Amino acid sequence: MTKTNNLIKEVFKDFNGEVGKRVKILTFLNKISKSKVFISKKTGTIYHSPNINAEESLSTWAKKIYSKKIDSEKRHYTSNNPIMKSRHYYSALFLNDILRKGKIKFCDYGAGEGNFGCELLKINKYIEYNFTEHSPTLYKSTYNLINKKTKNTFYGHNGSIESSVLNKNFKNFDAVSLLWTLCNCVKPLEILKVIHKSLKKNGFLLISESSRILVPFKKPIYNFFIQNHETRNTHPWYFSYNSLSNLLEVSGFRIIKNNRYYDENDLVIIAQKKNIKNNKPNIRIDNPKKVIKFLKEWKKISNFLKNENF
Repeated sequence: MTKTNNLIKEVFKDFNGEVGKRVKILTFLNKISKSKVFISKKTGTIYHSPNINAEESLSTWAKKIYSKKIDSEKRHYTSNNPIMKSRHYYSALFLNDILRKGKIKFCDYGAGEGNFGCELLKINKYIEYNFTEHSPTLYKSTYNLINKKTKNTFYGHNGSIESSVLNKNFKNFDAVSLLWTLCNCVKPLEILKVIHKSLKKNGFLLISESSRILVPFKKPIYNFFIQNHETRNTHPWYFSYNSLSNLLEVSGFRIIKNNRYYDENDLVIIAQKKNIKNNKPNIRIDNPKKVIKFLKEWKKISNFLKNENF
């Protein structure tokens, strides 16, 4: 029991971004990542220690990373492309498979451009879709897009996920989503605390993230770690299945369904809200030595794949 309790404490330390003697700096990634990459000696979790607060991170994503106009030459990110649209459709089907028939009160946290909402509404007309989005530009885009897709009353929250607790419409959800977002949150434990509170008893949380750690190599390693957006850590976390499961476990969730993340491009899971007081977290560690060996092999293979245009 003491060992389990110690591991739970280590998971909290991981996702609070603590460093010191409890972590190892992966110096062999120094030329690949502009920010130091740490690995927990106890859990094998990979992360940058956040050196930016939540508001600064949200501002950077809204003003620098997202573009108001799609510009393929400058490679500005947009989810309105075939790859991301297919991922959103896949995620929508994945969630819909477990939803009961009838009206579902739903929230898409960090909705971005609203493409996931459109895909979800295509396959389930009973979804009562609501969303949060911090960027004023993306919020307006999503609101107008959803307004055309549904006849149901819906609510949008133009602000951070954390501030949505002050909005009376953002509670008692049957299901919620957090897609390619949690890895970018400075304080993921706070985000999941808000989401846990917003869900009904036994409610569902859909999370989609890229599947890269301890799975077959799917892209060059230098396209994975931070090489742009200055050295401010706008993407602090790199999830394996186990590290994501641990984060959810200590936040009051348990994974009940996952895709074949080991040979698919993304890690897609559905977690269910549980009673924190009555459920002991089930911690799954990644062997740090195996993770380091994996990253070194990935780097070695990537040397043969380098595209000088990036």
